[in-house]
Amino acid sequence: MILTSLQLKTFLNPNLPGVQAVFSACPCFNRLKEETMTGRDTALTRLLVGAISIFVMVVALPNKAQAQVALGDEFIVFVEGKNVLVPFFDGSAAADPDDASNTVAHFPYADWAAPGFRWDDATGADMSQMVGATVADGGATMYVRLRVDPANAGAHGCVPGAGDDCLSLTLFDRFDGNQAGNNLEGRLKWFIPDDIRDGNWHDLAIPLPPNTVTALDSAKVGKNVDGSDLATALDPLAMHWEYVGGWAGGFGWGGTAGSPRSTSDPNWQDFEWGNVRGLSVHYDWAGGGGDVWIDDLYFGTASTDLSQATGAPSAMSGVSFTANGTSNLVSWTHDSQYGGYNVYVDENEITQARIEAGDVSPYATLAFNASAFEVEHDFEIPHPSLQPLPVYYAVSATNQFGVANTDVSNSSGSVSNDQLVPQAYIIELDIAASDQIFNALSQGMVDGSMFPDYYLPFNLDSSHWKAGDGGQLPATEDDLSAQFKVGFNRAFNELYVYGEVKDDVIARHPGTSACNGCETWGYDSVEFGFGAYDVRDAGGSILNGSPHQEFQRGATPDYQVRMAWLGDGSSTSAFIGTLTGDAAEEGEATAGGVVYDTLTDGAGNPIGYKLLALFSFSDFVFATTGDQVFSLPAEDEIKLVPWNFAINDGDSEAQNPRDLQVQWSTKPNAGGAWWNTPAQWMTVAFVGAQAIATSTEEEVLPSEFTLDQNYPNPFNPETAIRFTLPQTENVSLTVYNMLGQRVATLLDNQTMSVGAHSVQFDASHLSSGTYVYRLQ
Repeated sequence: MILTSLQLKTFLNPNLPGVQAVFSACPCFNRLKEETMTGRDTALTRLLVGAISIFVMVVALPNKAQAQVALGDEFIVFVEGKNVLVPFFDGSAAADPDDASNTVAHFPYADWAAPGFRWDDATGADMSQMVGATVADGGATMYVRLRVDPANAGAHGCVPGAGDDCLSLTLFDRFDGNQAGNNLEGRLKWFIPDDIRDGNWHDLAIPLPPNTVTALDSAKVGKNVDGSDLATALDPLAMHWEYVGGWAGGFGWGGTAGSPRSTSDPNWQDFEWGNVRGLSVHYDWAGGGGDVWIDDLYFGTASTDLSQATGAPSAMSGVSFTANGTSNLVSWTHDSQYGGYNVYVDENEITQARIEAGDVSPYATLAFNASAFEVEHDFEIPHPSLQPLPVYYAVSATNQFGVANTDVSNSSGSVSNDQLVPQAYIIELDIAASDQIFNALSQGMVDGSMFPDYYLPFNLDSSHWKAGDGGQLPATEDDLSAQFKVGFNRAFNELYVYGEVKDDVIARHPGTSACNGCETWGYDSVEFGFGAYDVRDAGGSILNGSPHQEFQRGATPDYQVRMAWLGDGSSTSAFIGTLTGDAAEEGEATAGGVVYDTLTDGAGNPIGYKLLALFSFSDFVFATTGDQVFSLPAEDEIKLVPWNFAINDGDSEAQNPRDLQVQWSTKPNAGGAWWNTPAQWMTVAFVGAQAIATSTEEEVLPSEFTLDQNYPNPFNPETAIRFTLPQTENVSLTVYNMLGQRVATLLDNQTMSVGAHSVQFDASHLSSGTYVYRLQ
């Protein structure tokens, strides 16, 4: 962007810290850069480099918050596919078990899970026109074909007045927080009767209930709210509705059981029909169960026309596939005949036959009203030896209800991008480093110096994070962010984890229960998911990871691990669980342990905590599960395993509050159910000592600081800011308006490793205009 003289004066506004003599057009910048490159004096070079501030212009388009979907008095959710106006679908479009030519929605069982159809968490959908204040006012009917596995029969039944341990179809409303006094999540359950849990399809017409708990409770006993008799009795199927309230902890989509049913409860809030987040199949228990299938799901009347949802459009064409710096870009021009688009990503060529056989699933789905018709695939390569990785793409056109024309012969292509950013991976440590870790643990010391300087850590911050259970990200990295280093040693068959967590309030589990590890998820703690197998051995892939929708045992077992600092800080917990039905086991690590200490800034002020943990791989095998111990890669090999980090944040020790949970996985399907869904974890490389190839990697590491143009630009409301570091540094990244006022701090003196980095900037809170960002 060309700057006018006025813009230049503003650009060098003295209110903007650190801009003196650093504008890139100034000759002194080039001299400084040349001196830095010579490396004549290490101390002077680092001082000069640390003083450089690089600015790139960024333009924000007018903020367009995602509009709420008004469902009116009828709305089709799923027939042969999902309505594109429902942005999130936690199940899968699958063949009807009784008729392979029919497509249905399949929801596999998982502990405490609530997979379903969801709208944007921040806006929800307005269903208020579908319900009335009384039975006499009428309203829409929920039509659904429902098939329930007989494994759910005779157990997990629902009793009016109790919302726990129950199989239901549950409507969730939107929520703003998770503490009493905020707008809590509300739940309206339709209890699935035991007599239809027989493995057969049942066509149901379920009238929606009156719009308040008082009216529904009265109708169930044949009364209006004023005590008069109902003119028309409540439909028998509508008797199964119950406003159960929200879970007392107030957590988000997919939370577990517990319902403050009483309207006198301080947490009670009426269900918000004007802000519905979605409809789920609610497995509100743990310990095993069966799947549920849904077809022809819609709200309306007997005359609602479903024919609009069944016809496929013409085939797609005119798609471009390009390398876009450190990501790949798939783009096309919208055609008004289409209601939406499916974008596919795979490591092999994508064909119509593969799509129809279910070999490849959509990576992203765009509706006809999307703000832009492009998908940026920002994929990090698990290990440099896999570079360049040819990535194949295809785009199919759909009608508004997801019925696709799977002919992608004119809308498929591939990109081989050698600029993909390396992802963090897990390295083999030598005997000396392993002994140092062991000795540090035995002395209660938290020390991460055993990891080499070139090591690329797992950064769980704004550059690489996603909301977990609860659906919210922290306001700042000071409130919750982390960096982890992971290694292994084959001689001792051990796994090592070093972590530094920024947290503004430390809240430890009191450490007073028989199973501290079981409960520490509600307090400050660190978790990781680990699949003890190569994803390719389980039928998965580098791009898509593990295919496991729930934990498996045997040759490809999955685990959840939790580490916590207990009580007054004198005790810790290293907890492992298998989380699978009858084979579920859990317990403290017996062949290793974890130690904690306070994390401080340069001035010695506490800013969080740090930990060092050791696990024996034999710790991950319980007596009755039949699991195989993880087979480490040979010294010259890599193994690609399912892996994910998460950090829990509780800001009070007085209760089990967990304000936030943030996860490292950035997969499109990663959400609140990551903890029991390995398919949501990233593919991470375990790298043998000879495959680390440090000398080769050092040759290709960046030799200078760079700050790239943000993408997209202009943007609305998010953009990615990328930069590279020639060595590990403390980094600050800030954004200013044209008056020199700081409007956002994206990184605040954060330790970042050598290599390429990408940080997301959300400008939804800013007005349209031009901004600058500064890397120091």
